[in-house]
Amino acid sequence: MSDYFQWVNELFSLDKVYEKPEVLEGVRVLDLTMVIHGPETTSLLAEFGAEVIKIEPPAMGDLIRSVSLWARFWKEASLGAMWVNRNKYHVSIDLKNPKGKDLFMKLVKKSDVVVENFRPGIMDKLGLSYRHLKEINPNIIYISLSGYGQWGERWDWPSFDASGQAMSGASAVSGYEGRLPLRFPHYPGDFINATVGFMCVLAALYYRDKTGKGQYIDISQVEVFPRIMDAIYAYVALKGENRPRMGNRDPNLSPANMYKTKDGKLVVISVLSNREFEGLCRAMNAQHLLADERFASISARLKRENADELDRIVAEWVSSRNLEDIIEASKKYGFSASPVRSSFEVYHDEHLRARGSVWFYDDPVYGDMVAAGNPIKLSRTPARIKWSVYPVGYHNRYVFKRLLGLSDDEIEELVKEGAISYWADFIGRKPPTDFKPEEDPVFMW
Repeated sequence: MSDYFQWVNELFSLDKVYEKPEVLEGVRVLDLTMVIHGPETTSLLAEFGAEVIKIEPPAMGDLIRSVSLWARFWKEASLGAMWVNRNKYHVSIDLKNPKGKDLFMKLVKKSDVVVENFRPGIMDKLGLSYRHLKEINPNIIYISLSGYGQWGERWDWPSFDASGQAMSGASAVSGYEGRLPLRFPHYPGDFINATVGFMCVLAALYYRDKTGKGQYIDISQVEVFPRIMDAIYAYVALKGENRPRMGNRDPNLSPANMYKTKDGKLVVISVLSNREFEGLCRAMNAQHLLADERFASISARLKRENADELDRIVAEWVSSRNLEDIIEASKKYGFSASPVRSSFEVYHDEHLRARGSVWFYDDPVYGDMVAAGNPIKLSRTPARIKWSVYPVGYHNRYVFKRLLGLSDDEIEELVKEGAISYWADFIGRKPPTDFKPEEDPVFMW
């Protein structure tokens, strides 16, 4: 067995990541997205090697550039923008300018995927929706990400992550009975939707490889949420009632809750099988519970009144033990118990660092940086973070000269006419004060 762990550790060695090819190399993506939902979709594609060209509005760029935790910016940059713009090339095009629109169309002819998350109908009003772009590139894969989808009675409703949680029913089942529902933190609707968008693009690329045909993808945030809410529709249909809020309890497992230990720590204990329950009873020195008909089977333990009583018994036992004792008991007797860790503890976790989940990299603009690494591990074509974000329009020359063959004079003329632009002298848009773009051959391409 030890040979296996040594072999798999070498197979996924972080030291060899940059020596390996990227699975999406050669796939070009035009990223028209804003804030989190869309940018994270294209970031995932970029981590696996797609050439993602982020097209931002003139000067001020993406709204996410104004978003940073408690308004704390790092070297003139938004942490929010760094978070969801990994490995992208940044250009700035005014799509309302006829020459800017023409420039975009030329890029479409040379690209594989277009991703946008504007309010439905905006791209069509600009003459840049799927039905327009497929006429100039029939193979294009076009994905629209929105709160409610491209058709239906709510297509024109604005939406953010909190709106998606509220309208999907996710908020209503979060928190504790008798209290206000709780919003899930950290924008899960945006990030789960982004993962769905990423998967959809991969599926569409596979279909195109087989048939040579592109297609249109429509993803609604409100429709994605119920897919992660287990059997909620079936529950409502069969019971004829709302699913109740359960707090930290799990209605599918018993016992399953968060408990406070004797030393003031928090631990999550979850038990499913009879074998796991037996292990927990042995750890608690409460083997008599195994003969109690209220707890003798999984279905019996899940009855609300029995689950309540079992939860009380476990909470009392946990309150008499230190966290370390409970964790050791879980290892010895075979039931699941995990400490509730802070972000500081997770950041310093050597296991996660060794697996690249805490990812350290040398950003070309911002220096030593750290981010959450990609959880998807591919042995031959691993994901990687190469940089976080660049100033607005930073790669104008690199993209327009390399892909479209424009000259310096032509680029300068487009700037004068307002078709393209560079960054505004404003926090979140411009380079750090100690960084000199004119010394970067990519910027000066």
